[in-house]
Amino acid sequence: MMRNTPPFMKILPLVVVGILLGGRLSVAPLWLVAIAAGLTIGALCIRHKGIGEWYMVAAIVLWASAITVIRAPHSAERPSAPTEHHLTITTTPYTEGRWQRCEASLGGSMGDKILLRADTLVEISLGQNGSAWGYLNPLPEGSYGSLMARRGFLGTLYITSPSDWNPTGQAHTLGVAARRVQHLLATRIDSLHLGADESAVVKAMLLGERSGISSTLRQSYSRTGASHLLAISGLHVGIVAMVVWWLCWLLPLTGRHGHIVRNILSLLVMVLYAFITGLSPSVVRATAMFMIAQMALAYGTKISSLNIISAAATMMLLVNPNNLYDISFQLSVVAVAGIMAGYSPMMEFLGPTKHRWLRALWSVVVIGLCSTLATLPIVAHTFGVVSIVGIVLNPLVIVSAQIIVMCGLIWVTLPLGFLEPLARVLIGGAAQLQNLVVSHTASLPWVAVDVAPPAWLMALIYGAMATLLMVAATRKDTKEWKTEN
Repeated sequence: MMRNTPPFMKILPLVVVGILLGGRLSVAPLWLVAIAAGLTIGALCIRHKGIGEWYMVAAIVLWASAITVIRAPHSAERPSAPTEHHLTITTTPYTEGRWQRCEASLGGSMGDKILLRADTLVEISLGQNGSAWGYLNPLPEGSYGSLMARRGFLGTLYITSPSDWNPTGQAHTLGVAARRVQHLLATRIDSLHLGADESAVVKAMLLGERSGISSTLRQSYSRTGASHLLAISGLHVGIVAMVVWWLCWLLPLTGRHGHIVRNILSLLVMVLYAFITGLSPSVVRATAMFMIAQMALAYGTKISSLNIISAAATMMLLVNPNNLYDISFQLSVVAVAGIMAGYSPMMEFLGPTKHRWLRALWSVVVIGLCSTLATLPIVAHTFGVVSIVGIVLNPLVIVSAQIIVMCGLIWVTLPLGFLEPLARVLIGGAAQLQNLVVSHTASLPWVAVDVAPPAWLMALIYGAMATLLMVAATRKDTKEWKTEN
């Protein structure tokens, strides 16, 4: 059975084991690299297939452990006095209380990332280079500090006075350019003159700009289990990819060349969407997953969809093992895997329909249901709450999410002023209806249950799910191979 299992569905668990092992090792990474290289050479040279396979298993685990040790997160030491720091502001600052909050990098655009807090009297802006005099405090202890450390942040720098900030120029990097485009397109949303909450939700769902969301609205989305709509993820990239694919079928393209052109256009639009949403890590990860899936489908490979998502997750973990502990990475991978595994069976269960619009509507609802059910254990373990109505609500609000993303993308990218009234009705109406439904649902007393399953139970649940999916995928691939031969 295992020999017929798609390769990356076997490799991914080994990489995860290696990362977990590497997090507990204090061995010098060079030793791990040397041993892993030796095992790899042995696996390639040993002719006995069984022994060679075990050598390769050990090599994969040790390679993942070595990369984990090398990429281990670190934090700043507690300062005894303010010091001078040369930095580049990499995100658009937003005001919260007396502080302007943003991200920056030390020693240039490719240095260690830090969280920057500047007094509102200090003039800072996206892309500025400068020297700052202040305290670089270590990240706080606990889950938040650990998460930020694994995302590559070193600490928090406070600038308390205008005299402590000396701008020296502007940075010209791809990341800063993407953030500037993101900010420019946000002004297109402002031109629709929507309500404050509607505008904030549209910017968050379409461009990944979440600074304008009020704490009350944020809490309502969290309580109803719909907070994932406010963060650009695989769901949003998937909607964009699906819309582009539909639109491409309207083009007069035929034959093999038409098929290739459609796929190239889909890939280009996904890359463009990642750019206009600021090239955040979660968007880049989701885009990479869908691009791999798109390319596999374009070339007509027989690789199962679960093997595709396993390959994407494996590569991302090897590039940065800290992704394993990142909640956004976990949700993105599990949600996409849930959609790939559950979409077809659910649509087959619903049966065919003569009405294409009804099937399209059902497909959106099914996507939401698959992603919600798949991520339920992670959400419960991480946030200690299970939204009862979220299981029903999420598939429904994804319909409004699709309208917001589709229409919003057209509005911000095409300078068609005559569409403003229609865009205001469609985008603003969908956002307003979505906010009303979420806010009203969040006020219900029984909307959520406080449940926090331990990590071992969550791992057991996903282990059982992965085993069932692996067996199903293996049987399906074996059946297809026998049919073809």
